[in-house]
Amino acid sequence: MLEQRPSEMRMIPIDCIEVLNPRERNNRVFEEIVANIQAIGLKKPITVTAREKADGTEHYLLVCGEGRVKAFRALG
Repeated sequence: MLEQRPSEMRMIPIDCIEVLNPRERNNRVFEEIVANIQAIGLKKPITVTAREKADGTEHYLLVCGEGRVKAFRALG
């Protein structure tokens, strides 16, 4: 069982974030997000909550920032 931790900012691998309810986004808006992240980096954090898989490893469920997650994945 995962312990309850206070909010903190930290770096986690983007591949560990699971998007449960993906939504369609206007392509122009998405391209702007990608261009902004590529030019200046991430200005607003991606919010996740930690969960434990059946095998005991930790992964994260997306709370806020789906566009930013997709943009990071598009940028590789």
